Amino acid sequence: MLISSSMDQTLTYILMGLTTLLTGFSLYKARQPKELGKSWHIPWNGILFLGLMSLLLLVRHQFSLSGIDLPSR
Repeated sequence: MLISSSMDQTLTYILMGLTTLLTGFSLYKARQPKELGKSWHIPWNGILFLGLMSLLLLVRHQFSLSGIDLPSR
């Protein structure tokens, strides 16, 4: 079995699903109230931002794999 070095549609869908789960979990954790006197050790808002940006890039990549050309700028 040969493993493709490029990112195909199946891998893009899998990464979109994992990114959606991570983004949803970080949204859940970022909305929890902060305990008084303790700081958060994980920056959930930053992870939420990176997850949303990654999700947008993966959607754009999926469009390009499907043959849908979007305007560049």
